[in-house]
Amino acid sequence: MSFSFSNLFKTKKNKNSVEIAPKIEYNGATKYAENTTNDAYLDFEELGGFPYLKTIIIGDFSTKIKRTGCKLSFIFENDSLTLNSDNTDIDSTQIKNTSAYFTEIDFELDDHEASKIKNEKVIELKYIFKSKTISFKPIEF
Repeated sequence: MSFSFSNLFKTKKNKNSVEIAPKIEYNGATKYAENTTNDAYLDFEELGGFPYLKTIIIGDFSTKIKRTGCKLSFIFENDSLTLNSDNTDIDSTQIKNTSAYFTEIDFELDDHEASKIKNEKVIELKYIFKSKTISFKPIEF
């Protein structure tokens, strides 16, 4: 049996989030949209009789925002709809032993807005942060 110091000091090759994100299976929401480095999951929830939109971004996107929150725009063929985040503080969490991040953001909405998102064809989904916008293409169901 041979021993090698070179094997002992080799750095481990970390996979980047582009390779990792598609392999992550998240069961807490429905995969709704994607771009080259991130996946967006959405679900309509209700708390105390009030509807809200639960969203999760998994991939290389990472942010830490205080006091301003973000906006989410749904672009339809002839219209658009913009929602404000429920919480003004947004913080991404790194997924253990990876270079990918998990960012959960809830958005306020009413029954009319929920119906519009469910029933009309969404062409593009945009998260608008302080100085950054991330676009997603909805996946076909």
